[in-house]
Amino acid sequence: MTRQSSYLSSPSRTARQQLPRPLAGDWDWQLSARCTNFSPEVFFPEEDGRRDQRRREEAAKRICWGCPVIARCLEHALRAPENHGVWGATTANERARTR
Repeated sequence: MTRQSSYLSSPSRTARQQLPRPLAGDWDWQLSARCTNFSPEVFFPEEDGRRDQRRREEAAKRICWGCPVIARCLEHALRAPENHGVWGATTANERARTR
């Protein structure tokens, strides 16, 4: 069972209005991300054995597959590049192979 965290829920409209202008357009997609309802540990599993890590990555990917911003998330992860965690339903190793 995944622990959900209220502090990761989407910010209110007021909070979004307070974001600096240059960042708001680049990062607004994250406000719609499904992962904001889950603990970061789900998407950044600790390395505690290959089999367990794969199981955790697959669980994170299942959450990603239902996300409305999956394409934007993957685009960000490839461009940044994000070298850790699950982004856009891909692991760091999977993203490294596509670069």
